[in-house]
Amino acid sequence: MNGSATGRHFVFVLDDGFTMQAFSSAVEVLRLLERVRPGSGYSYSAASLSGDPVAASNGFRVIPDADVKKVPPRAVIVVVAGVRASQSEEPALASLVRGWARKGHPVWGISSGVVRLAQSGVLNNRRVAAHWEDVSYLRDRHPLIEVSASLFVSDGDVMTCAGGGAASDMMLTVLRRDLGGDIADEIAARLVIDAVRGGRVRQRRALEMRFETRHPVAFAALRLMRANLLPALPITAIARAQGVSERQLERVFAREFGKTPSALYLELRFQDARSEVRDGRRSLTEIAMDHGYSPAGFARSYRRLFGLLPSEDRRKAMSETIT
Repeated sequence: MNGSATGRHFVFVLDDGFTMQAFSSAVEVLRLLERVRPGSGYSYSAASLSGDPVAASNGFRVIPDADVKKVPPRAVIVVVAGVRASQSEEPALASLVRGWARKGHPVWGISSGVVRLAQSGVLNNRRVAAHWEDVSYLRDRHPLIEVSASLFVSDGDVMTCAGGGAASDMMLTVLRRDLGGDIADEIAARLVIDAVRGGRVRQRRALEMRFETRHPVAFAALRLMRANLLPALPITAIARAQGVSERQLERVFAREFGKTPSALYLELRFQDARSEVRDGRRSLTEIAMDHGYSPAGFARSYRRLFGLLPSEDRRKAMSETIT
């Protein structure tokens, strides 16, 4: 990236029903950049497919100030969409995205904008970040895409972001790489962001991306486990809720996942704890106690599952950059 030399112009292409939080999280970082470093050369505009005002999922409408057919040279295209993206395709937008990519524009997707990029074909054979709600669709309909649980991923001129508040983390990381840490830290402070998360930090609901199954008993049991990570339910209660014995549930899990229910449940709980560990916002002692462990017991189980201590994993996460 060479934004420090030439600046950047971002064109946010807003799909009908786009997620407002994801859009505003990215835009606010750029807005504050102008306050922190006036004349930085970074700018942004918004466009819609029709050119008309476009409604976000919360009902508010944004008036475009750019034309999708007159995108400035070298502009970064950022597609932002919402839940309807996986329900129906938008061929006109897909065609525009392919055209922008052919002309050498960096093409980024935020939230379900990742789905729109996938529908255009520009994500084939790439690794991407996607909101956990879009993962099943992407895996079922776009098998050439490698879906990551990361908050955001950079792959050449393509960047993808799970959305929500992670869009701020992504933009701050880009500015840190382009313009330096002091500027990114000042913007984060103005947004009251205590710690900027790197791209390798996993989504809290990344658990939804794992242990997929169509077996009704296994699926319902997993859903109950995920809804009761803290405090954990007895395996007997989970089995009883599915109308099966604990032994029957063990056989189903062995066939579907190659794990016992208790082992899988423990992994789900520790994956959830690991997100907090790597996030860096709470003390390790607090996380351990919340999950029903002493700090020493938590550290032992953590190392057994992940191969390193919580303190080591936190330091590693804090030192990682986007991939």
